[in-house]
Amino acid sequence: MQEELIGHCRACGKPILCKMGFLDGVVQEDIALLCFVCSGDEEETQLDS
Repeated sequence: MQEELIGHCRACGKPILCKMGFLDGVVQEDIALLCFVCSGDEEETQLDS
């Protein structure tokens, strides 16, 4: 399986990979990377505000 390290999650430090052409995370407006778990947590926090 093709995997390439793109960066690390700014919240938890988990490696963010590109797997078979798909990013294993979310790119924020400020170009920071978040893993899917942390991006879900951040989205819930924004909805609660």
